[in-house]
Amino acid sequence: MIRPISLFLLIGLLVANHASAAMHPPKLIWLMVFLLILPIIFIATVQVAKQAKAMLLFATFAVLLSWFVAVYFFSWAIFVQKLTQNMLFVEDFFIVIPAIFWLLALWFVTSPISNRMSWVSHRFRLDIVLLLAPVFFLFAVSDVAVLCGVSEENVEIIELLAFLVLLASAPFFMAKILSAKPMSNYELRSSISDIGKMAGVRRSNILVWNTHNRIMNALAIGAIFQPKTIVLTDKLIANLTQQELRSVTAHEFGHHKYWHIPFLILTTITVMVLSSKVLLLMGFDIGGGFVFLSQLVLMVLAIILVSRIFEKQADAYAAVALSAASGSESITSEGASPLASALGAIAQTQCINPSRKDLLHGSITSRQRDIQALVGCSFSGIPINKQVFFLKIALVVSFLLGILI
Repeated sequence: MIRPISLFLLIGLLVANHASAAMHPPKLIWLMVFLLILPIIFIATVQVAKQAKAMLLFATFAVLLSWFVAVYFFSWAIFVQKLTQNMLFVEDFFIVIPAIFWLLALWFVTSPISNRMSWVSHRFRLDIVLLLAPVFFLFAVSDVAVLCGVSEENVEIIELLAFLVLLASAPFFMAKILSAKPMSNYELRSSISDIGKMAGVRRSNILVWNTHNRIMNALAIGAIFQPKTIVLTDKLIANLTQQELRSVTAHEFGHHKYWHIPFLILTTITVMVLSSKVLLLMGFDIGGGFVFLSQLVLMVLAIILVSRIFEKQADAYAAVALSAASGSESITSEGASPLASALGAIAQTQCINPSRKDLLHGSITSRQRDIQALVGCSFSGIPINKQVFFLKIALVVSFLLGILI
């Protein structure tokens, strides 16, 4: 689960690592304006506006944009490099410190619960640590390899091994960062585990994530040889019926059943490999900023496109699972309705416009429509399954072409 804030910070950090001192010499006055004065003004504005939701979103974006301007236009990264004298593990941390500090301050003054520090801790783990902790781990491994005089080819191998280690430990560190605990409701846990067994997941971990009753969400964690984990938020459990919860977890188990997570990883690797080869053939400098930004944009677009298709298949599987549980060999109204109902409950409880288009999922209205359209369809004749089959073949072929070219 990648949050917009952490993704923005990652992009800024990657841009900073490609910065050149010759491009924009650091300007201390402007750095103070964008890293100190403007963030204070943004946070004060939120307070004056009585913490209106729109103003909170504005202040969050403004703080991040102000930091990015300091990084890109006024060489904050170059200033940090001179200040830290390129010390290992310290440089990248100091680059993002201003943005993180002001985000923590913003979350503190706008906390929706009385325990402000608990809210700040929750947002910090969710919006920053969840993505940046593994990224800093990879940066650290790379820095140590270079410091030890490892050749460039071997550094790439070490980075790949570090990525695989990180991938293997993802379920563990994600559960720890989110502070998700095993579900204590035995009856509900058993019912959800039965849904998992129908999806071919013999042993599953069902975790509950305490979001202080702020988020209605569920997510699947675990790739090929990892424990298949489903995480449900406290607010989701509190506001859905048991049948709606079963449909939501069936959706998540659908991601495990059809290997969506490994293929999303393959999508990312394929885009990076293929784009590097193509851009190199076109005469571009692989280490240049244009190539880096192009690869980043292509990777994000590919993930969005593939995720949309995978989400449709997971929705369809939820209808299949609940229909099959009643003994049917085709999708029934009783099998399709719970997920459509759950999506409606999430929209209503979270005050989400059902027509609003989500980048990875599409709109709730379109998802409900697609689910209901499956009623009467045989399990073997679901159109999205055929589309995903050909998509997976295309991804594997593209990856092999990228390796062989």
